[in-house]
Amino acid sequence: MALVLKFIQETYKHYYEDAQDPRTKTLFLMNPPWVPLAVLVAYLYFVQNLGPKLMSHRKPFNLRYPLLTYNILQVLANIYLAYQGTVLAFRKPLSLRCDPVSYSNHDISMAELRLVHYYCLLKVADLADTIFFVLRKKQNQVSFLHVYHHTGILLSTFIYSRVYPGGHCALLGLVNTYVHAVMYFYFFLAVYRPELTKNTRCKKYITILQMAQFAAMIVHFGRPVLLGYECGIPHTWFWMGSLQNLFMLVMFADFYSKTYRARKVD
Repeated sequence: MALVLKFIQETYKHYYEDAQDPRTKTLFLMNPPWVPLAVLVAYLYFVQNLGPKLMSHRKPFNLRYPLLTYNILQVLANIYLAYQGTVLAFRKPLSLRCDPVSYSNHDISMAELRLVHYYCLLKVADLADTIFFVLRKKQNQVSFLHVYHHTGILLSTFIYSRVYPGGHCALLGLVNTYVHAVMYFYFFLAVYRPELTKNTRCKKYITILQMAQFAAMIVHFGRPVLLGYECGIPHTWFWMGSLQNLFMLVMFADFYSKTYRARKVD
């Protein structure tokens, strides 16, 4: 047990503290290192324990206008990051095979660092999805898949943002912003004009889009490892990226099967 704890301590110190990109040390939420972890602990405690208790004897909140505002802001933020990320991808020498992180203070490198940081902050904002569920007494939607997805992507994004802000891993964020722009526009319509989203076919296609995203990222993270490319990032992180996306693909596929195939939705 002592050896395991020592390994965890050394790994934490090396990958979480010593390996931090110096350019990120003054960025919001990047330091002190326990802040994002505290945010996640508070989030999990509220959505799994405190929130349901507080709402147990209360009526659901009517959050129509906060939801409309939140969802449209999410659409605009994701479109902005998608656009800026796409423009940046054409400005820099992008390689889908292997794209090392640039740690320089060059304009393009700093622009990439800023976009990665904005994306990390956007993942913090995503946690509001679950909080809205709790306040509207829709606890059935606070599923393991939902909570794990938000928790896992924020934690992994935070670690990558501290240590490897850009390069090969950044493509995940770029693809994800496109997917989330579509997803939050659907959520906006579901509140603004519910009759337009009664046909579950739209939601089905959004789920397929999410699964396609995970499949693409399995290939993207797995390629450097399987083909032996050196991208300036330990292969361990690529393995973790591939396995995380594989796990998400399996869970979303299970959700798709239970939700749509069982109901025979066209």
